[in-house]
Formats: sequence, structure tokens, C-alpha cells
Amino acid sequence: MQCPDCGAYYSEEDEFCGECGLRLSPEAGDGAKETEAWSAEPDSLEDLAGDLFEPPQPEPVVVKTKSQKPNLLPIALVAALALVMICLCAGGGVLWLVLREEPAPTPAPPTAALAEPGALLYKENFDDLSRRWSTFDGDGVSVDYEDGGYQMVIDRTEYMVWGNPEPGLDLADIVFEVDVRQVEGPLDNNFGVFVRYGEGDDWYSYYWFQISADGFYSVDLRNEGEWITLVGWEASPAIQTGLGVTNHIRLECSGGQFRFYNNGVHLVDVFDTSLDRGNIGLAAGTFDESGIVVQFDDVRVYELGE
Repeated sequence: MQCPDCGAYYSEEDEFCGECGLRLSPEAGDGAKETEAWSAEPDSLEDLAGDLFEPPQPEPVVVKTKSQKPNLLPIALVAALALVMICLCAGGGVLWLVLREEPAPTPAPPTAALAEPGALLYKENFDDLSRRWSTFDGDGVSVDYEDGGYQMVIDRTEYMVWGNPEPGLDLADIVFEVDVRQVEGPLDNNFGVFVRYGEGDDWYSYYWFQISADGFYSVDLRNEGEWITLVGWEASPAIQTGLGVTNHIRLECSGGQFRFYNNGVHLVDVFDTSLDRGNIGLAAGTFDESGIVVQFDDVRVYELGE
């Protein structure tokens, strides 16, 4: 026999169910009704249990869905904005005073002031016809003393000429100054100074600091025949443009540091240690157009100042 409450088996001698403790004796009043109800054939499980039984609820099923966690970024932005507004309101007077202050002026870029040179080492005015600088006359080009200056004529395109003191000077750390003007020809050209010049049987080495009559400057290194551009062509208002105007070039050389000026205005600093000493020189060149005439005058070479 089975217990009508839990379904556990029991014998006729059992008065109570050993599993759920239900009284099983027919003499126990309500127990007789329960036994009688049990002896009838039930139509269904619900009829058998009546109000004493409810069907078991299904176990919960875990289903993966898209996270509903709120996006905290908008909340944080709103909170930060609210905090800023509170601070602005609280410190409005201070903020207003700060905003009323004049903006600080942008500092101007540092400029290299002209240093006082040391003792005069060498000078040349090109008035003395003893010709202490090299001269020559070739195919469409010439370098010679003319009208109290050192004149270079280039009637060829893509060509350059130069001249040096003779005998050569052996210089390293110096201040080199010269005046130069273009007398004739197109303004797209170049002319300037050599320092640390050296030469062999089939090579030349020098630094060339140059300007043009149309307002540009550049710096080149020629090292045993190899051309190296140290500073590409840059425009400068410090360069006087046109024919017949004089530009004053100044170059300070100290070890591998070179400081380039024109008309008292600092153009550029260059650092290079390829060449350490040598002669000085003057040079001019053409590009796509020929027919330029350039004159140099008033060469001065000084020791570096303190």
C-alpha cells in the first residue's frame, strides 16, 4: 500500500507514514475519510490530491539577452557639465576678472646679436692693382679687378666662378665680412663667400654662404667634389634686391658652428664639422639665365670676439 500524501509504501501494521508522518489508521476520525478517498479510483492526479496537492512549478531557465546595463558616459558628461556650470556660477566674478585681463604678448623668436669682432687679421679693398686675389679670363667668364672692386662676369648658364687670396690663407675661427652688389643681368642668381676652402688635383672643398639678387639665401658644402645642401633657398627681407644695391655679408665661424648675417640681420645658424680650416673666397653663379656681373669690395677678416 502507498501513502496517499507522499506515495511512500507502508504495511497494514503501520499507523503513521514513515516518510511524511501522515496518520494511516482507519480509526483516527478524519483518517478514515482519507483512507476511503484513497480507495476510490481517481480520474486524475488533481482529483487524487484535491486541495492538498499543487503541481510543481517549472525550474527557472537562464536565457542570455543583450545587456541592459546603462551607458555611464552620457551620465558622466551630464554630471561634469552640471559641475562646471555650478563652478562657473560660483566663481563668475573671478572668471570675469580673468577674462578681462589682456592676453600676454607672444614672445618674439630669439635673434642673434652681432658680436664685436676681435683683431683685424686681413683686409682687401681691391684698389691695389698688385692683384693679391686670383684672376682669369675664359670662355664667357672672367674674374678681375674692375672699378675699384673684384668683378665676376658670367655669360654662361648653370655656371659658377670664384677667386681666392694668393697666397692662400689658413684660417679656422674667424669673422668674415664683405660688400657685394650686382651690376648687370637677371636677378635669379647666387653670390657670396667661401670659408675653409681647400683644393687638390681634381677636387675642391669649401662652405659656400650665398644670397641672390631676388632676395634669397642658402648654404652649401662641397666636400672633395660632393655637393651637400646644408640650408635650402629661403627668402629674407634683409636682402636688398635689384641691380646696383649693396648687401653686406657677415659670417662668424667657430668650430663647427656658423652664423650667417646679411645687412646686420641674422639669417641662419649652421652646424657642420666636415671642414675645420682653410682659405677664404668669393664666388658667383648663374641658373637658367646668363649675363650677370657682380662686384665685391671691402673684404675684412677678424678674429672672433669675446
